[in-house]
Amino acid sequence: MSTIVTQFVTISCDTDGCGKTATFPATDQGQNEALVDHPWLNSLRTVLMPDQRKLTYCSDECEAKGIAAGTHNKLEPKKIISAGNQAQVDLAARAAQQAADATAKLKQGQPVTLQG
Repeated sequence: MSTIVTQFVTISCDTDGCGKTATFPATDQGQNEALVDHPWLNSLRTVLMPDQRKLTYCSDECEAKGIAAGTHNKLEPKKIISAGNQAQVDLAARAAQQAADATAKLKQGQPVTLQG
């Protein structure tokens, strides 16, 4: 029994909702065939971010959508908040609700009074 090892390349657009993906053998012939089968590969954009993330876009339009969606922004580490007692949880929930209410009023053009 013989063993054949093959490798493939998969390229996908990083814009949410685009859905363009191409998978082809990792050979010159496979790449040339993929360029014919998937013309968008000819306008492929790869953006290397300072934090070493690599973003791939199939077109100028998808890159602009990615920028508008904030995918180029620096990733913020998730904040882990340990919950204290129930009174602290209630206080935090009340503050979050007041902030959401104030934001809604501001968007409607209504005045807002902030309490410290």
